[in-house]
Amino acid sequence: MSSQVAEKSFVTTFVALISALVLLAAVLFMVGALVGVVGNVAPDDGSRKQVAAVERIKPVARVAIAVPQPAGAELKLSGQEVYNKVCMACHATGAAGAPKVGAKDQWEPRFAQGMDTLVKNAVNGIRGMPAKGGNPALSEVNIKDAVTYMLGETGIKTDTAN
Repeated sequence: MSSQVAEKSFVTTFVALISALVLLAAVLFMVGALVGVVGNVAPDDGSRKQVAAVERIKPVARVAIAVPQPAGAELKLSGQEVYNKVCMACHATGAAGAPKVGAKDQWEPRFAQGMDTLVKNAVNGIRGMPAKGGNPALSEVNIKDAVTYMLGETGIKTDTAN
């Protein structure tokens, strides 16, 4: 039995030795492949560092200065366009006490003061309404056209109806 134990021990040792050699060969093969891949990487030219530095020091915000319109430049908008862009926000809902378009009972007392007064109040602002509806680029003509449009939509005829 001793020869059988010795033979079994030899086979076990032999299998272990072969397994270790196969494992060593696999590891060496992988290391060789890794070295080949690493050798093909382009050298660092510093561009990644430069991009990272620029990213770190870039400003948080930017200031843009708009080119001002020359004095007397007038926006070419119809009364309806001015209403849709500026006036609708308050005059469609009645926000801040604004007379709603279509509410004749709210517009008639204001129109009784005269068209010039209505336009003057819209240009300068009154109560909760900011001057020019909050858009300083609008001209007095734009405001008058918008007021005329709102009155027309409400059913009040003006002598300047467009």
